[in-house]
Amino acid sequence: MRAVAPVVASSTACVDIRTQWLLIVIVVVFLGMGSVYSFVTPIFEASDERWHYPVVHHIVRTGQLPVQDPQKRTDWHQEGSQPPLYYLMAAALTAWIPTNDFRSVYVPNPHAVVGEPLVVGNKNMMVHGAHEDWPWQGTTLAVHLIRFFSVTLGAVTVWLTYHIARLAWPSEERVALLAAALTAFNPMFLFISASVNNDNLAAPLAAATVFILLRAMRRGQRRRDGVWLGILLGLGAITKLSVLTLLPLTLLGLLWEAWRGQRQGRAHAWRDGWLNLLLILCLIAVIAGWWYWRNWTLYGDPTGLNRMLDIAGRRKEALTWERLWYEFEGFRITYWALFGALNILVDRWIYTFLDGFSVVAGLGLVFTCIRLAIWQHRCKDAESGVMVEPASLVLLIVWVVWVLAALLRWTSQTYATQGRLMFVAIAGISTLLAIGWLTIVPCRLRTAASVVVGGGLCMLAVLSPFTYIAPAYARPPLLRAAHLPNDVSRVNWTIGDVMRLVGYRIESTAATRAWPTLRPFESLPLTVYWEALKPMDTHYSVFVHLLGRGRHVIGQVNTYPGLGLWPTTHLQPGDVVADTYWVPVAAEAAAPTLVRVHVGLYRYEEAGRPGLETRDASGERIEPWLTTVKLIPWEWPQVTPIHPLNVQLGESIRLLGYDLAQDQVDINLRYVLTLYWEALGRPAADYTVFIQVWDETHQVAGFDSRPLGGDYPTDWWEEGERIVDPHMLDLSSVPAGHYELRVGMYRLDTGERLPAYDAAGPLPDYAVRLELLIR
Repeated sequence: MRAVAPVVASSTACVDIRTQWLLIVIVVVFLGMGSVYSFVTPIFEASDERWHYPVVHHIVRTGQLPVQDPQKRTDWHQEGSQPPLYYLMAAALTAWIPTNDFRSVYVPNPHAVVGEPLVVGNKNMMVHGAHEDWPWQGTTLAVHLIRFFSVTLGAVTVWLTYHIARLAWPSEERVALLAAALTAFNPMFLFISASVNNDNLAAPLAAATVFILLRAMRRGQRRRDGVWLGILLGLGAITKLSVLTLLPLTLLGLLWEAWRGQRQGRAHAWRDGWLNLLLILCLIAVIAGWWYWRNWTLYGDPTGLNRMLDIAGRRKEALTWERLWYEFEGFRITYWALFGALNILVDRWIYTFLDGFSVVAGLGLVFTCIRLAIWQHRCKDAESGVMVEPASLVLLIVWVVWVLAALLRWTSQTYATQGRLMFVAIAGISTLLAIGWLTIVPCRLRTAASVVVGGGLCMLAVLSPFTYIAPAYARPPLLRAAHLPNDVSRVNWTIGDVMRLVGYRIESTAATRAWPTLRPFESLPLTVYWEALKPMDTHYSVFVHLLGRGRHVIGQVNTYPGLGLWPTTHLQPGDVVADTYWVPVAAEAAAPTLVRVHVGLYRYEEAGRPGLETRDASGERIEPWLTTVKLIPWEWPQVTPIHPLNVQLGESIRLLGYDLAQDQVDINLRYVLTLYWEALGRPAADYTVFIQVWDETHQVAGFDSRPLGGDYPTDWWEEGERIVDPHMLDLSSVPAGHYELRVGMYRLDTGERLPAYDAAGPLPDYAVRLELLIR
């Protein structure tokens, strides 16, 4: 029996050494993957990096902090309102780098699609060029240097996560390792860590504060704990306001420890607690007070949040529970993986897996809290027999809930429902998830469960830069006009003497139809081939407009060539870019109708943004009408005319009936004759509807027009379609009395009428006769 203790001690030491080595491996892998994310993600494409770095650049260039003015447009947008410590450190790190090229490097893409991951193309917020290639110089070098600094801060957060978990759940080293892995291999945390973002300093400062607080609660607080907590909270207060959510938590933690110390008979426990709290507040005031005084002096608001909201934009509607649930999906996926400008998704099944893990871990955490509540103060882990301290677990839960409550408060004022904003508490979140996951798993399966989750997340983190991020910014290959596919419809338009629209290709959305056919809310896939005619010093934009009834725009795409990745200034004469545009059709677009597809170029900065002159292959100036498609409703209407008929015109058209009513807008001048047509097949020609008004002897008025005012000609009709065709009849010059309307169809080019007949046979003059009374 005397030999048991040394054996157990030796075994425990071996486990600790192995665990430490595994932690080192996790941290090293994190550093390596963070570097990969930095290399793969183009500069200014990581979330709000395009606003964070300009703060650093401004400090380096002027030696001053930004002053926020909602009336002035700045490169740093609302981020100039953030506490400055991270930016000051980044400025000191990069002050030696000449960044005179900033303005030529910092070129926004005006057509970037931010926060809409389902939209094809324009994932890039900025225009990228050769200045980002290796070897890095100027602004590019400065951004990457700050990114590597941020990755190092992220590694500190990973290391602190492990030690927080060891303090919160000392009975199980696998909890600490899994918690570190959940932080290190979270793809979104890696992505943000490999960017210029003040969250990267806020997270380790908050984690270090919690670590010191947990240690003080576990072994008893000392004066140096107060010093460290004051310094860390002071630094956090000038890094990000969300770190200050730890101030009341620190107050509660230290007072709880003082209360427990008094109960255990420790002398001066309350005095030590209050002195530490006083010391913490004094250090916070010394370290961060100047910043809040500056805000009060400049903005009349010590936090500067009101000025930040004025710039970022306030939420227009109340944040109801229904709205919050709607935004919850974005919150979930932005915690785990939504890259770029919140517009690059991973595969949906991955989110399902992560949701499943989160739910199971959450249930395990609830079960653990219930078990601890039953034992009230302390309980032993079933496997190791080590005592578990409920207060440590409660502190982590309160921390996470407190940060979440602060985020909900913030997002109720502006649009900020993003899970990544919880990264200030990621050490606590990862620890709680690890505890919940492993405590719900049987003891013998805990190692396997840790490997499955940690290894799977690591695999996702390793693959994400190459599978999702890099392809989103990969430029399509350049072509040559002589080597285009055979099925390209060539038009050879010259636009503004700078680009040639060589041709286009459009595929039908229904294989059984003769023409490309769309429905409202669908998208038109259109591939356009652009050729550069000369070197350009202007970023020209492409427009694709879908014109529906009355030539109203019912869908459009605006972009630089290459879906934002090939600005015209980067093209050389002879370069051909193949652009596939998915042009969405408005859900409220009137159907059926023909849709005219207009394509051209314009200067985004030019007032009114007029299109450049377009000329065809012969040099004639033309309208940029590239092609035509048809738009049909999702369901053809079940028509119920007031006056039903059964008149067939030719072999392919039937008149089902009509309605005749005075126009509600101007009842004294116009009538509305609504004709209900049904296509029995595909009409052979484009027919015109004639409507004649006859008295007893002769015609007194006539109205000829194609169906739907020419927006849906008969030669585009197909079997089974039912068209509701209103015609406005201006009868203001016709005296009151009884008249006869004669309705039919004819070919405009020949004047030949379409034969009309009912059950009794052909109709006289191939015209349907209707009664009309003008009062």
